[in-house]
Amino acid sequence: MSIDVDHVICGKIEFGSTKSISFPFETPPLSLRFLSSLDGLLLVYCIRKLILWNPTTNWYTILSDDYPKHGYAHEYDIGAIYYDQCNDLKVLHIKRRYNNVFASVYSRRFGIWRDVEFMNATNFGSTSYAWYVGTLSPKTVYFIVSQSWWVIGKKLIVAFDVSSETFKIINFPLTKDLIPSQGHLITLNRKIHKFVVSKPEELIVELFKLEVEVWHKVLSIQNSQTVSFQSRRHQPHIMEYNIWILMSDWGHMVTVKLTDQELHYLQDVDTFNGTNGALFIETIISPFS
Repeated sequence: MSIDVDHVICGKIEFGSTKSISFPFETPPLSLRFLSSLDGLLLVYCIRKLILWNPTTNWYTILSDDYPKHGYAHEYDIGAIYYDQCNDLKVLHIKRRYNNVFASVYSRRFGIWRDVEFMNATNFGSTSYAWYVGTLSPKTVYFIVSQSWWVIGKKLIVAFDVSSETFKIINFPLTKDLIPSQGHLITLNRKIHKFVVSKPEELIVELFKLEVEVWHKVLSIQNSQTVSFQSRRHQPHIMEYNIWILMSDWGHMVTVKLTDQELHYLQDVDTFNGTNGALFIETIISPFS
C-alpha cells in the first residue's frame, strides 16, 4: 500500500512536493491508523497490530506479537510515543476492556511490555466514552475523553506523566455558558494548548494555554468564516500562509485570517496527529533497540 507524503517547509506545505512511500504491509486503507509521531517514528495500528515504523527508512518493528494479552482494538484503544527521563523511547498503550481501562508501557531499550496502574473509580472504560489521539508535551501525554456523540456531554482530559508513569484528570476550559468547551489539543513552543471553535452563529476562535493545571486564554479571534472544504474535513487544524483552517466539533470547516501578532504566536506548532495522517521529520532513528 502506498501513502502520500508532502514536504513542510517553514511551517507551510510545499506544493508539488508530494511523493508516495510504501507501507511495509499490504492492508486496506481503512485498516490503517496513525496513533502518534515522535522524532521521525510513527506508531501505527494495522489489523490488530501495533507497529513502530520509520517511514523514511521503512524500518519497522511489530510490538503486539510479543504482547498477546489483548492485542490492539482500534475501536477502544489508544496509544502514544514518548521518551522517559533515561532517554528510553517508550510506547503507551491504553486498552478498554469490559468497562475497565488497562495501561501498558513498551520499552524500546529492553523490548518488553509491562503494566502500569490506571486511575481507580472512573468509568472511562465504558463504550459511552470516546478517546482521542494523544498530544505530547515535554513530560506529559494528554488525551481528550468525552461522552460519545454528545457535543455538550461530559468532557475531560486524561494526563499521563511520563516520569512517574501516573495518570490524572484535568478539566476543560469553561465557556461563557459555564459548560466544558469543545476543541482540540496542540503543542505550541513545547507547551500544551487547546483551541476552541464556537457555535457557527458566533464564529469566535479562542486559544487557551495550560499552566499548572489552569487554562489561560491567550488569543480570541473573530475574523472567521465557514467554508466548504471537504478534502480536509478529517484534519482538525492546518496552517496555510496567514490563514488557519480549523474543524469545529459542530462539523464546520472554519477559516481564520490571522494578524501578524497572532501568526507569530501560532507559527511554533510542534506536532500534528490525526487518525488519517501525522507530521514527522525525516530521520534514520531505528524503531528497534
